[in-house]
Amino acid sequence: MDRQHVEQLFRQHYRRMYSVACSLLYDGQESEDVVSEVFAHLLESNTELLPASAEGYLMVAVRNRCLKRLRDKSNRERILRLYTDELHDGDDWLDDERRLKQLRQLAHTLLSPQELHLFTLRFLDGKDYRAICAETGTSRIAVWKHLSHIVKVLKENINTPEP
Repeated sequence: MDRQHVEQLFRQHYRRMYSVACSLLYDGQESEDVVSEVFAHLLESNTELLPASAEGYLMVAVRNRCLKRLRDKSNRERILRLYTDELHDGDDWLDDERRLKQLRQLAHTLLSPQELHLFTLRFLDGKDYRAICAETGTSRIAVWKHLSHIVKVLKENINTPEP
């Protein structure tokens, strides 16, 4: 596409494209960058736009680039968060292990054998209600009631200081 044609499209559609980008990105500078990338791509490519479809093509191109930016930003933030969490404190897992051990001990002392079995299936083995029902032969409602009682008992006793 020749430079004159791209400049004409720029003057004609820039404001609307920028508005679409801002509505998706909530950042003026990033929106300008996205719109500029779309026009830079037009200059570099051999894309020929028909006058009737130019506006639609440009709006879809801006939307797609914005969505790609959001997806990339989300991935970068997720990786950064995991990295900083890992660097932040390597001893957190020790605290978690200690708490889990205390919770297991509390469960062994406070729960009946049936409740302890349900506690193990749900909270230690990570099984869902359907799997627990199938394994124990009890109804979904009964499993829910037992687990609710288990959680209540553990919550009531977990924060009480040991003598």
